[in-house]
Amino acid sequence: MGGSFHPVCLTIGDSDSSGGSGIQADLKTFMALNCYGASVVTAVMAQSLTGIHSQMPIPEGHVRAQLEAVSESLPIKAIKIGYLPNAQVARVVGRWLREKPGIPVVVDPIIATNKGIALTQPEVIRAICEELLPRGTLATPNRFEAATLAGMEECLDIADMQAAATQLLKRYGCPILVTGGGFDGRHIDLLAAMDGVNHYESPTIKRGKIIGTGCAHSGAITALLAKGDSLREAILDAKGYVTGAIHAAPELPGGVGVIWHGITVREQVMADVTASAANPPHQA
Repeated sequence: MGGSFHPVCLTIGDSDSSGGSGIQADLKTFMALNCYGASVVTAVMAQSLTGIHSQMPIPEGHVRAQLEAVSESLPIKAIKIGYLPNAQVARVVGRWLREKPGIPVVVDPIIATNKGIALTQPEVIRAICEELLPRGTLATPNRFEAATLAGMEECLDIADMQAAATQLLKRYGCPILVTGGGFDGRHIDLLAAMDGVNHYESPTIKRGKIIGTGCAHSGAITALLAKGDSLREAILDAKGYVTGAIHAAPELPGGVGVIWHGITVREQVMADVTASAANPPHQA
């Protein structure tokens, strides 16, 4: 006999053939956090774990058709927006969102890599700012994306992260979580919201290249909002989920790792207990 339906999360973004990012990563994250995942595909990527070989944008009319179909029968509790291939698709999504007031929306603006390499065109950035950020419950740019959205030349330290986040908050009214602040062995995410600025800090995990952390992070926040967490609770719990998933990331022979979306809270607790048993506290 089945139980009640799990909270429904919708991801709007690209299909990554490698499964490390995009809607595939979001759907795995939703499942790990006990949510039902639905998707609207905006582009199809021929993608490996080392790069994008080619992409095929989905026509905006078909994006709209997917949005209407998925919302016809599913009670959507939270929405994540990822990669948008062009301004037309961004504006289609924005118009549809205006018909769905009250649903939490996490905007993950895929406009630059975590190395600062641009991934999209200025007209897409304008559409994101005009159509999506004003509707967002939270936006999760990395520090390079935050600088671009805020019109800053660069975002090199915590002060720059705060300047970008507070500018965007003031301009669009959307809380901004700037991610990817790795400084002096610390990893800091910075949240600017209406009630102030907060830092979320964790030790930098010394691993090789790990694919999919950003998608999993914003996807986890989306799932936790769908389950009723407050914004700050969702951000904190999502950081714990991603940290555990990075620790569990399997590594391929070439040295590239893929975040392990299937990590569960129970597995993290078991890992902590095992580590404690293996390294008992020193007795004086």
